[in-house]
Formats: sequence, structure tokens, C-alpha cells
Amino acid sequence: MISRAPENDTALRVGSGLNGQALSRPLCGNTSTSDARCQKIGILTCSKVCVPFCPSPNLTIFHFTHSARYCSKECQTMHWKTHRIACKGPYTSPSWLPAWATEKRNPAFMETNTGGLSDGLTHDSFGLPFAYLWGNLPAVDCLHLSENERVSASRMDLKLCFAASGDIRNLVKSVNGLPADYEGKCDIVFNDLNPLVVGHNLVVLWALLNSELAIDDAAELALHLMYSSCLTPNMAAFLSKSIDLITGLSPSKETAIPVRGRGELHARLTSDELGVTLDMLRSRYGVRAASYAYSKIMCSRERQDYTDRHLFALEPGHRLAFTRYRKSGILAPYSLDTSHFEEPNRLLYSPGGDWLMRDSDSPLTGWDLALVLAYGQNHGVDRADVYGCLFFYVKNELAKFATKLRDLKISITLTRLDAQTVPDIIRRGELPPFSLGCFDRIETSNIADYIPVPNILRDWSPLLNRHNKFAVLLVYFMNWQMRKRVMPNVPREKNLTEKYASIMGLDLRRALLGQGPTSPSLIRFVEGMSVFTDDYEAFQSFLKGHEVDKVAAGCNLRLRIIHRIHPKRAGVPLAALRQSVPDISKSEFYNTFVIGGSESTTRFVEFEACK
Repeated sequence: MISRAPENDTALRVGSGLNGQALSRPLCGNTSTSDARCQKIGILTCSKVCVPFCPSPNLTIFHFTHSARYCSKECQTMHWKTHRIACKGPYTSPSWLPAWATEKRNPAFMETNTGGLSDGLTHDSFGLPFAYLWGNLPAVDCLHLSENERVSASRMDLKLCFAASGDIRNLVKSVNGLPADYEGKCDIVFNDLNPLVVGHNLVVLWALLNSELAIDDAAELALHLMYSSCLTPNMAAFLSKSIDLITGLSPSKETAIPVRGRGELHARLTSDELGVTLDMLRSRYGVRAASYAYSKIMCSRERQDYTDRHLFALEPGHRLAFTRYRKSGILAPYSLDTSHFEEPNRLLYSPGGDWLMRDSDSPLTGWDLALVLAYGQNHGVDRADVYGCLFFYVKNELAKFATKLRDLKISITLTRLDAQTVPDIIRRGELPPFSLGCFDRIETSNIADYIPVPNILRDWSPLLNRHNKFAVLLVYFMNWQMRKRVMPNVPREKNLTEKYASIMGLDLRRALLGQGPTSPSLIRFVEGMSVFTDDYEAFQSFLKGHEVDKVAAGCNLRLRIIHRIHPKRAGVPLAALRQSVPDISKSEFYNTFVIGGSESTTRFVEFEACK
């Protein structure tokens, strides 16, 4: 048992502000004062960067790049000399073009001698390929009680299993889905095989649920441990305490980690299993070396065309926010001075100081951007400051999660096991309180991309709670098209072509009259058409090839016709009868597939017990 620290010790403040205070609103962006940086709330936006975003003269949607915020006109004027560099930069112009277009050359991601434009566009990632510390699908509430148990859940004992968890976002959303008056007990298995992922999750949960910190401070610290390349000295000092957490893990039995309130956090782990995390935390490289390693991956010149392709699709304000986050690596409101983040976040670097993420990884892809932007705007952040919106949204989700663990009977058990072995371990009674037929939700992530679906069904179906008609086994496929080639279908009907181009915010006539196949707009259109590809029959053929219906029936399971947890594909309603083509607006397309980065090819299936 690790010793419990006193709750809400205020000796160490680990918030994002200059003096360690947690943020409730964006601070003034004026960092120009000679004596002290302004610490007042930012209420004014920069009128100089009110650039209309109108990608086509036929569209009437305008967005503005109000990223910087100030407490007064005086602070705004004082800071203008510094802010104007970004404000007047090229990215705020609606006519900005990628370098390959202005230089009239083929982009690096366009392969030559291919069968067509869509065949020749590559999406290679750059960086280490094995960390997977950030999820790349919006967080899923695996309970979704409003479509399942509803009010009866308040008095039910529930058991959830995350078989290959990845980061904590699905856990957070699912726990936050429990009602405030929940009177039952919720037991959760939170498993992943990757030691980097497990170690990261353990430390983040320990920091978030630690009674030494107030919940507001803990949520902010956990957010930075998840998503920021650097930390403040106080944050880094608190992170170093997790060395004792890991070395204190029991080598022969489950370790109970103290948390505030009624919740429980258990680790069925040993310090040897998390040796790489210990090496990361004990490393001695400095912030300069870390910043170099970060920039080598996230700001590489050889990846300029890949970055420009993404920037071209963004609103000017979001281009500004994207480049700001890419340069700093710190998830914070745009106006926050982050110069006091002067210690590397050792959870995101290898023991030797290599940055663990790929340049295609982004915190934005792990959350529903429509909810993120709405929450930010309701809390004093302009939609242009998308990372500021994400900061306050994720902080709120983490704080809500910590509050649920404090107030409700929730027990989380962390394990590092091969997902294929977990069912047998539970069958043998080696992971109490879990047993055969106990789980109300089993979330398997995308292990179906690596393990045959029939194996998953045979292994996990005996663990599903047959007494709960809403119990479900959730499976999704990210790479199924690699095994069954499906190309984006550019419609031949002129009205459909114009409709989809309009939804993407493009004027195809101007694009075609411009630079031919290397036109940024044409490339965007071809890539965006994967969203509107009707591959329902192809996916059904894929499932049939794996005899999914036959194997499911043999396990007394069936595919849900109408989903109750997650839509069958991004952009379609939860109740869609088939994986139809999304019927979405311009803003929905942008939030989901452009700034949100959802994969249009990922397919979700839900298995329930036969009656």
C-alpha cells in the first residue's frame, strides 16, 4: 500500500498560470510589461486579425481569427508589436497557398507514375511508430445510458472492460456518463499490452486522483501530462514523485493506490513491467535537448508539404492556432505565456530523450470537436483558439471524472496483459471481482485489425453479461480497407460533385482552372471524397469473408442492426440502419473530418446477446 498524502495540500501549485494557479478563463495575452506579466482575464479579442474565411466566393460562411485575448485596450496596444508578427503573418490570409503551389512543383506526398490522383496521395507518418500515447478517434462513452439502461442504471452494479485501452479518454467519457445519483458499484478493467501506454495511464490517473491536489489543479496537471511537451517546474517536481509510485508496486500482488473519496484505483502491475517508464522518469536530458528532439519530428522541414496540406484545409485562425501549438508543444489557450514551462514532460520522451509521438498525432483527434468548440465558446474562448477550447474542455472532463471517483463507488484495475489472454485469466478467477458473464460493456478497440474477428467473438462472448439486454461487445476496424481495396468514388453526376465540393468549402472550377492535378483544392476534394464513399457492400463482404455472422451465432451473439453506443461510421446518426453516406453540413464536415481528423474509413460494429 502506498502512503496516502493529505488532501488539498496547497504547498505545491501545479496549474498553468505563472504562479501555478489553475485557469478558469483565458488570461490576458500581454507579455510586454517589464515588471510582471499581466495576469488578468482576457476579455477583448484582437480586431486586427478579424480575417474573413471564405474559401469560395459562392459561400457565405465567415469565421474570424480572434485567437489573442486582452484584459484592456492598453494591454492590447502594448502587446501589438509582438502580436503583429503572427497577426500579420501569411497564415491569416484566406488566399494563403502551400509552398508546392507557389513553387509550382509536385508535393512530396504525391507519388508519380500511379494509376490516378487518388492512388498517388500518401499519408505517411514521421516519427517513432510504437508509442500510441494519444488516441486518434473521438472519445467514446461506452455506457451511453440514454440509449441503453437509462434511469435504471442508477441502482445497477456495472462492470466494464477496456481490452486494449490506449489512453484514458474512453475511460473518462464512460465514467462521466454515470448519473450523479448512481448508487451501484462500477468495476472496470483497464488493460493494455504496451508498457509505454500502461505506464503513462498509471501516472496520469495517479496525478488526477491524488488527494494531495485540489481537483482543479489535478485536472490541469493531468492534461499537461497527457498532451504537453514541457511542464512548469512545479508540475515536473510532482511528476518526479511518481517514481516512488512505480517502485512501490507490489511484485506479487495487486497494489491499491490511494485516491480521494470513495473511488478505488488498483494496479495489477510490477515495477519491472514498467521499467521503461521508470527510465523515462529518471532521465537527465534538459529542456533544450528535449525541444530539439520535439522540433526534429513535429517541425521537420522535410515534412513541409504534409503540414501545408493540412494547413490549407484549415480556417486562418486555426492555422494560427495549429502553428502555435506545433512550435510550443504546450496545450494551452493561445494568449497564455508559456515561457515558464521550462521542464521536459518526461512521459512523452524516451529515456534517451527522443520525442515519442509522430508528426501526424494530435490531441484534437481524440475528442469530439463540435463539443470542444461549443464548450470553449461558452467559457470565454473564441472558436479560432481551438487548442484553448480543447484545454478547457479536456480539463472539465478530467475534473468531472475525478469528482465521480471521489463521490461514487467506482473501482478501476489497471493491467498489462495481451488482450487474447485476458478472458482465460478471468475464467480462472485470477482477476477478481471479474468472472464469466460479468461484463456489461466490453470495448476491444481495434484489436480486430490484428486478431481475427472470430477469435475475438469466441474469446470474449462468454464474459458478456447475458442478464443485461443492453450488454455489448464493441469492435471497430481501422485498417479493413487495406485487406479489401476500396477507392474513393468521385461522383459522375455534376450535382453531387458540386454538392460535396460545397460541403468541403471548395470551388472546383477555380481549382481545375488553376494548377491541374497539383491544385491544393483538387487534392482536398479527392481526399475528402472518402467521406462520401458508399462502401457498405464492401464492408459487408469483408465481414462475410470472416464468417462473422456464422461465428457470432455460434457464440449466441448477433450484430446490432441499430447501434446504441457508437455510429457505424463517422458522420452518420447513431440510429442509422446501414453505413450510409454521411449527410452533413459544411460545419459538421469541417469539425469532424478536417480539424477533428476523424478517419472516414473506420467502421464500428456492436454485438449483443441473442434473446
